[in-house]
Amino acid sequence: MSHIVIVLLVAAFIFRKPLGKLLARQFPNRAKRQQVLGTIIAAFVLVIGLRLLALFW
Repeated sequence: MSHIVIVLLVAAFIFRKPLGKLLARQFPNRAKRQQVLGTIIAAFVLVIGLRLLALFW
């Protein structure tokens, strides 16, 4: 599972320009776009935190 998260993060970093253009087209409102990005980042942080918690449990 953690390997999948790392691969997704690397892919998102490599393709950040096209992803940014896609998000800009999908969400023309800047505040809404930042809210969507914040939700995605919060989900990744939550998953990584839960994995670490389960690892040390």
